[in-house]
Amino acid sequence: MFTSSVRLPLLLILLLLELVMAEYIPPGPSYRCPKDKLLLHPCTCDVESDFGISVSCNNTNLASMSIGLNNLATFRLPIERLTIYRCHFTRLYGSLFHKLILKVLHILDTPIEAVEEHTFLGINYTLNELYIRNSKLKQFPVSAVKILGNLTVLNIESHQITELPKDSFALSDMAGTLMRFHLTGGNLTAPPPEALQPLRRLRTLDLHGNQIAELKRNQFKGLRDVEVLDLSYNEIPKVDASHLGDLTKMTWFNVSNNRLTEITRGAFARNTVLRVLNMSGNRIKRLDQNSFRGMRFLRRLYLSDNQITDVGRGTFGTLKRIGTIDLARNALKKIDYQMFYQLNFIEILDVSENQVTEIQKLAFKDLYLTHIDLSKNKIHKIESGAFENCANITKLDLSFNQIAALPKKAFDETTYATELQLSYNLFENMTQIPLHNMTGIKVLNVSHNLITTVPRKTFPKLYELHTIDLSYNKLTDIFNSVFQTLFSLRYLNLSHNSLEMIKPSTFGAVPTLLELDMSYNNIDSIVRSAFTRLSGTRTLNLRGNRLSSLFQLPISVSHLDLSHNNFDVIPPKMWPSMNSLLSLDLSYNNLGDGFEDGSFSSLLTLQRLNLNYNGIREPPWVALSELTSLQYLYMEGNKLRKLSRNAFGKLPVIFELNLANNNIRNISSRAFEGLLQILNLNLTNNNITHVPNGAFQGLVALQKLDLSHNRISKLDNKTNSIFEDLLSLEKLNLSHNKITFLSRKSFPSNPYIPYKLTEIDLSYNLMPVLTMDITIGTGKLEKLNLSHNAIVDIRAGVIGNLTRLKILDLSHNKLHDLNGEDIFNLPDNVSEVYLGYNSLMNLPWQHVTCLKNLKVLDLKYNSFENFSPELTKLVMEDKNVYFEGNNLRCDCFLRPLSRHLKSQMDLKDFYKAIKCSSPQYLADQNMFQIPEERLNCPVNVNTSQLLESNPDDYDILTDLSFRELTARRGVYKVRWRVMKQNDIADIDVFVRDIQNPINIVYQTTVPYNKRVVEIDSTKDFDNSNMKAGSTYQLCLLAKNSNNTVRKFYEKQCRTLDMVVTSGAQCLGSVGVMNSIMVVIFVRFFVL
Repeated sequence: MFTSSVRLPLLLILLLLELVMAEYIPPGPSYRCPKDKLLLHPCTCDVESDFGISVSCNNTNLASMSIGLNNLATFRLPIERLTIYRCHFTRLYGSLFHKLILKVLHILDTPIEAVEEHTFLGINYTLNELYIRNSKLKQFPVSAVKILGNLTVLNIESHQITELPKDSFALSDMAGTLMRFHLTGGNLTAPPPEALQPLRRLRTLDLHGNQIAELKRNQFKGLRDVEVLDLSYNEIPKVDASHLGDLTKMTWFNVSNNRLTEITRGAFARNTVLRVLNMSGNRIKRLDQNSFRGMRFLRRLYLSDNQITDVGRGTFGTLKRIGTIDLARNALKKIDYQMFYQLNFIEILDVSENQVTEIQKLAFKDLYLTHIDLSKNKIHKIESGAFENCANITKLDLSFNQIAALPKKAFDETTYATELQLSYNLFENMTQIPLHNMTGIKVLNVSHNLITTVPRKTFPKLYELHTIDLSYNKLTDIFNSVFQTLFSLRYLNLSHNSLEMIKPSTFGAVPTLLELDMSYNNIDSIVRSAFTRLSGTRTLNLRGNRLSSLFQLPISVSHLDLSHNNFDVIPPKMWPSMNSLLSLDLSYNNLGDGFEDGSFSSLLTLQRLNLNYNGIREPPWVALSELTSLQYLYMEGNKLRKLSRNAFGKLPVIFELNLANNNIRNISSRAFEGLLQILNLNLTNNNITHVPNGAFQGLVALQKLDLSHNRISKLDNKTNSIFEDLLSLEKLNLSHNKITFLSRKSFPSNPYIPYKLTEIDLSYNLMPVLTMDITIGTGKLEKLNLSHNAIVDIRAGVIGNLTRLKILDLSHNKLHDLNGEDIFNLPDNVSEVYLGYNSLMNLPWQHVTCLKNLKVLDLKYNSFENFSPELTKLVMEDKNVYFEGNNLRCDCFLRPLSRHLKSQMDLKDFYKAIKCSSPQYLADQNMFQIPEERLNCPVNVNTSQLLESNPDDYDILTDLSFRELTARRGVYKVRWRVMKQNDIADIDVFVRDIQNPINIVYQTTVPYNKRVVEIDSTKDFDNSNMKAGSTYQLCLLAKNSNNTVRKFYEKQCRTLDMVVTSGAQCLGSVGVMNSIMVVIFVRFFVL
């Protein structure tokens, strides 16, 4: 009892100690990117995961990239994927990858011409996949890849390799691991059979897009495990068993777009498990019984875009499991007897776009659930029994042919199509289409034919047919109740025909019909009860007919389109007392003022009414007053001339009223009274010259008002704004008017009313000056468009007082100077400023560069001569600066901008459009393409001072820059950084006599991954060449990846302070030594 009572507390104490000492594991992936991003520069860490990180290095060179990857290697992080994209080197060599733990390497869009031996040393047992795409490789990198003992995927795409050496994989460590080999999109000729033999585990071989002109005997000998072979887009004229005999496990073979003229007998005799064969885009002319003999597992056969004129009987008989046969775009002229016979598993059969003129008896037999495409041929004859025992054809497409009739027994009693497509043929009568056995048909399309009548008994009892398209025919007559036998009919399209009258029993009882389209016929008479038995119809379209009187509507219709007809009056009690109408389109009729009290009576549920282009002269407020549920009213394009008081009566729930394109001149006070919930009022393109106070009284919910394209010249009567009743107004469009000035009462303002105006468009007016009056009532304004005016002056403080402004457009004005005090003091919220097409030569840049939210600055087509440093700063901050069409002087002050633009991966088009105007030798040249050396510095006092204050910014950018040059006890220590993204690799370091530059006393080459060298002057210098009294300098010289010396820059040299006496040298005093020490402090990490 005592011992148990003691043990329990001890166990609890031990448990608590374990919990206290437990290590906290933060959530997230196991491998994270380094926190200091500059350590990886110029590379970036893109993805973190439990398997490693993903890194990309874009638009850089070997020298710069090596530092970032070396720094990354110190973290010992596994790299799941490294992408080198659009970099600048032609030879890949050295220790770039030696310290990495790398699984997948992508080298994309980089002009590599060669990959040297030992390049992949260090990752030779970790690299699983290597992709080199869009390169300039001239030779297969045998020595480089042979050490990759764990590689499973090698993909070299878009290259210049012409041959694959015999020993490509002979002594390679990857011979036993490589499973996918892609060498595509180049100039490769047929590889020798010995080249690929060592790849015993290869599963996928892709050689498409090369120049292979022939296959050799035993071309793929030893590749017994290959399952996928792609030889498409080559120049191969023949494929036979001697080429493919060893590929006994091949399941997918693509030899499309070559020069094959035939399928050799027995070509695939040993490829018994082949499932997909693609031979499209060749020159094959004939198929016979021997073409596919032995291919009993074949599922997909693609033979489109050949020249096949004949398919022998029984050609596909051996393909018992075939699922797809594609014979599109060949030269077949007929479908022979039993051409497609007993293909029990066929799913897609495509013989479209051939020259087929007839389909013979039993051409299609014993098919099930097949999509048959015979469209775009010249078929005019189909024999009886052409389709036998073809149950449930998923789609039979016979469109775009010349079929005038189908034999009654073209389909036997077991054959039917779920979708029958017969459009674009020559049918004249529906009896020419046998439907008596089509028991499972769901969709029938016979549009674009010559059908004139739908006679009696056209349709037998069909329980699943839900869609019929008879549009674009010449229908003049439909027999009574012909559609009554279709018990599932949902959609019936009879548009674009020649129907003139709808009789009482034309449709009969079709309770399932949801949508009936009879638009664009010649219907001028519909018997009142013609549609009454369509009890389920929701949409009825009679657009584009000749109707002048209404018929009795089915009670279920919710959308009725009567536009483009001849209605001239809407009499009382025209609509049924019981209806479900939600939208009614009466546009483009001749209604004029033919509305009466009760014209819309009983339309209690109507929400949308379209009366556009009817010649209406007065708003039919009496008729409209009964539409208590109306939400959208469209009266565009009528002949309204004035809006009197309470012009539209009381419409309590209307949301939108469109009165555009009328001839409204006068708007009375309280013209819109009664429209309490209207949100959008459109009065554009009228003839309004004056809007009285109180015109919008009562529109307390209005959010958007469009008064554009009128003749308004003022917005107030000096005491009140015409908009003061619009308490909820947010968007106001006053463009294309004749407004010359704004007053303090132009926009509504009241300290006790929270107006909501956020957007004003005053473009295309006549305003010459912008005064403080515009700031009254615009305290919440976010977007202001003043473009296309005549503004020459902006008063001080105007723009600055629009404190919430985000978008300002002053383009296409006459501005020439905005440098006055507080003239262009932009609010902090501004994100877009448009000043294009003015006469500006300068801007107060201090007010522009401080805008943290700025995204767009448009200065195009002004008179700027300089691209100022402030503008360059904005471009470097990824702001969009439009500068096209200015009088740009291209000098050395453009060098920082030029460097930045050239460093961009995808340069935006508006930067490419910037051109120089001066000096003359650079005129009309694209600025970003001009080399720095041609951007010369002007000589004057102002520019000289700027150059002296910022020499590094405007000097020609050198390849290299000194970071340190120190001397201690005869040892010089030199450190440097790489300045450019161009092709820079190794560095030559040498010491030379200034007076005699060819006298070099020291020289060494430093690998591209190093940035420091120490030189012992007592041991390393060639004392025999050193002369007393001479002065020496240390120079750096960059080489590109091809080991070619790049341009020499004087700034890449530093003078050494040494005293040379009798062939020996000694350093100067400590003070002198300190004077030669050069330390350059930089913001960036070592490149």
